[in-house]
Amino acid sequence: MVAGAVVLTFPLTLAFSAADWRQALPWGLCAGVGEAAYFVTLARALEIGPLAAVYTISRGSSMLLVWPASHFLLGEVFGWRAITAVVLLLAGLVLLAPTDDRRSTSPAGYGWALACGLFIAIFQLIYKGAVSGGSGPPLIFLISMATSLPIVVLSLGRGRSAALRSSLRAHPGLVAFGAVSMTVSFLIVLYVLRTHGAGWVMTLRNCSVAFAQILGWAVLRERPTVRAAAGVGLVLFDTLLLGTA
Repeated sequence: MVAGAVVLTFPLTLAFSAADWRQALPWGLCAGVGEAAYFVTLARALEIGPLAAVYTISRGSSMLLVWPASHFLLGEVFGWRAITAVVLLLAGLVLLAPTDDRRSTSPAGYGWALACGLFIAIFQLIYKGAVSGGSGPPLIFLISMATSLPIVVLSLGRGRSAALRSSLRAHPGLVAFGAVSMTVSFLIVLYVLRTHGAGWVMTLRNCSVAFAQILGWAVLRERPTVRAAAGVGLVLFDTLLLGTA
């Protein structure tokens, strides 16, 4: 998927000048290292702990890190609506976390999930700094993905070539769809970051968990629970609140 994102984004960067590349390169390299660290820590956290706990901890902690950092480092101002939105989204994530997973999360699992949240916050702030400084979103994204790709591949360990070939043979359509979706969504985020704060964008991005739940009900015919419905309601209300923040 990351390699596909590089291929899809490259044509969009051909119009950029050498000066644009020089300006974007340090930002993109730093963002790419952050992205790679995010991928690796997320995989490690999911190996140890259940999805519900890992998702809630990593996404929740990233928001709690980005909001104060964007305020003190980038000078972004936020009021009571933004603070309320963060609280509502955290509550929604907790409600959407399934309660039927009996696996316990060890201290190491919590640690990897928190590390994942830290790297999410780091690359979000780097992207904000890059686009605020005038770097083009396609260029930043291309450099970031190209930087993260070899690190992620090396992290697979022995047998990485066979594993990659197996995945491509088994799910070529899903890999291609994932690459397109990731590319489009990241470019949208980077363009929005030009005019909106990093904390605002981070919180709104994390509302994706509600859309995933709705698609599960509608497409996969998963049976909704009162708890999950309440979580979706909180997250969707959060999007409305952020829209006026």
